[in-house]
Amino acid sequence: MSKIAQRFSEIRKSLELTQKQFAHQLDVSIGSVQGYERDQIPKGDVLKKLSDWGYDLNWFFTGVGEMRLGADVRSVALNRKVAWNVAYYLCKRMDAARDPNQFADTFMEVLDWMVDNYSKPKEEQAPAEMTAQIIDFAMLRLDAG
Repeated sequence: MSKIAQRFSEIRKSLELTQKQFAHQLDVSIGSVQGYERDQIPKGDVLKKLSDWGYDLNWFFTGVGEMRLGADVRSVALNRKVAWNVAYYLCKRMDAARDPNQFADTFMEVLDWMVDNYSKPKEEQAPAEMTAQIIDFAMLRLDAG
């Protein structure tokens, strides 16, 4: 059992749920929960639910920090670290690129651009086509890497 699988099991046990109950809460099959508790990396929607319930995805992937985030801990730096870790592990899970580090770094560049763009007043935002071009360019860069 991997460390991530152990932490997934810890979360379930902290909620005092059976695998069947946890599967119902996550809206997945019991087989999925069993797979996550063996070695499979949970899908993005499962990770989002865990995060929404206050579980620290950085802790989930790395073991660093506490299982649950306090309300005062949610900072931009932490959210960036969580986003990078999620991108890295989703890349590994899907075998999306040769280098998960490069994939996660590229993901963060695109995310930063989008956050910056959409934080501007509507009339100053780049058009959606430009966002699509930036994402396409990032994907081409990954293929060339």
